[in-house]
Amino acid sequence: MGIEVLAPDVLMPIRQRFLSMLEDYTIQISILHEDAEDPAELAEAMADIGSIAHRVAGVAATLGYEPLGVVASRLDQQLVAGRQRGSCTLEENDHLIRLFRAAINNALDESAT
Repeated sequence: MGIEVLAPDVLMPIRQRFLSMLEDYTIQISILHEDAEDPAELAEAMADIGSIAHRVAGVAATLGYEPLGVVASRLDQQLVAGRQRGSCTLEENDHLIRLFRAAINNALDESAT
C-alpha cells in the first residue's frame, strides 16, 4: 500500500481573496440598496449592484461556490434585461437582491467552518 499524498489547494489564495471581496460586497450592496430607494440614484445603484453580481457570477462556481454563482448570474441577467427594456426598479429586483446577499452570507458562513 502506498501513502496517499494530498495535493495542495492551489486555489486557496484566490478563494481567500474572493471571500474577502465578498465581505466588502455585502457592505456595498447594503449601501447601494439604500441608494436605490432614491429615484435620482436608482439607475446608478442598480448598475453597480449588477456589476457586483456579474463579477461574482464569473468566478463563484470556479472557486466552489456554485449556489452563489447561480444566484449572482440570475441577478446579473435580470438587471441587464431591466436596463435594456428601460425599466429597472428596486421593487422588481428586491427579492433577488436579497437572495444574492443571503447567498453571499451563506458562502462566507460555509468558509468559516
